[in-house]
Amino acid sequence: MSDMPPPSVEPESLTSALLAPQRRLILTGAAGGAIFLALVCVALVIVLATRGRTPGAVGSSSPTPTQGTSVPDSIVAGPGLNVPLSLTTPSTLELKDKKFDVIPVEVTKGAWPYQRGNPNKAVWVFGTLVNYIVGLEANSDNTDLLTGLTEADLIKLTTLGGKTLSFRFSGRQWVTVDKTDVFRQLRPGLTLVLLGGTDDSRLVVSASYVAESEPTPVGITAAKTGTPVEVSGARVTTLGGQLVKNVEGLPAGNAYYLVDFSVTASGSDVLDASLFQMELLDAAGKRYTLSIPASQAGSYGPPGGQLLPNTTLTATAGFVVPEVLPGPNVFWTFSPTPDGSAPARFQLSTVGPTPTPEPRASVAVQVTQARYSDDATEIVINGGIGNTAKEPVTVSLSDINLQAGGTLVPVTSTEPELPWTLQPGQNLAFTIHFARPPAGTAIFKMMQSSFELGGLQ
Repeated sequence: MSDMPPPSVEPESLTSALLAPQRRLILTGAAGGAIFLALVCVALVIVLATRGRTPGAVGSSSPTPTQGTSVPDSIVAGPGLNVPLSLTTPSTLELKDKKFDVIPVEVTKGAWPYQRGNPNKAVWVFGTLVNYIVGLEANSDNTDLLTGLTEADLIKLTTLGGKTLSFRFSGRQWVTVDKTDVFRQLRPGLTLVLLGGTDDSRLVVSASYVAESEPTPVGITAAKTGTPVEVSGARVTTLGGQLVKNVEGLPAGNAYYLVDFSVTASGSDVLDASLFQMELLDAAGKRYTLSIPASQAGSYGPPGGQLLPNTTLTATAGFVVPEVLPGPNVFWTFSPTPDGSAPARFQLSTVGPTPTPEPRASVAVQVTQARYSDDATEIVINGGIGNTAKEPVTVSLSDINLQAGGTLVPVTSTEPELPWTLQPGQNLAFTIHFARPPAGTAIFKMMQSSFELGGLQ
């Protein structure tokens, strides 16, 4: 007798969201790189295969899409190209140190079965091959597991054919049960959902597909920062890129790479900024997917909303990368829609601009003489100061002091009078009078320079 609980009832719109036409299928090419093939007839085959089917029983030893029902051996991926289901049907899911067996289920008329009381079982919505939809029981262990994921965590999905697909955590949100846009089949990824909660909201975790390392394509021109590029009804321009290290909350060895950019809807269509396709490639060909938390850490935040014709959006695309990236450059790609058209490509530097030194640190000081005054009541110091910075520098009384025996010796007068404002490249001769210090050794400081005065009587 099956332990499957009564199906949790979801809005009927969920079915259409999950079984929407598939745009891309994650496969592996002969060269070992990740390839996305457009599916011509996938949606039709999937709907036909799922019609009239009942979910597999809990504990079934064979995680096939159907029990006692004929299922096609392959799906049509293009003229003359059939893709075996074993290459795409998930078998196991790995999260941190937890491994789940994956059981395919059917979502029809809003009914979403899940595995109650089976801590090592997860359910995959049969037919979701682009954005894999996997449900877990909303128990305390699974809740802690999903809320503890970070951007450094890889999530692995292994298919019946033995192919392991990797995904990287990209965000989490609590959504109401009638919210279906998180399940759209528009870009390669993985969506994890907690099922069977006691209220009307559920935790949804998103993860982006991590493509295998591929050689950086040759012969493709990459635009420079500030150069606008037209692509599919959008004009995109990069404003700059920077590597940000020592990010709080990121594991050691990781950093953010932030790309600031602007997009103008140059065509007659309205652009949906939530569908922008963006990716980062390093010089070794490793690909990095968009990170919402990293994008939120940027100057402008992640793109979103609708972009009307002739309007411009400025945003930040953030990526989690190693602190040490190969090569002096990275490549950022952008496409306004997930239609598979060739994206715009930009070359950005991984080496930030040389930090501009603080102007006051570029002031040089020289002491030419230190003596007692004629009446022996003061110490008189003569010297010169020069500004080698490219900005004016002001010297005030707080920038000058004389200490002897732990005592701060007061300034009685200066020539010229303070404050001194030195223009770039300007030199100034000075004379400073201090009260007579105690006998012994004194230390004179001006700006970042210090001098020892010995033999005081």
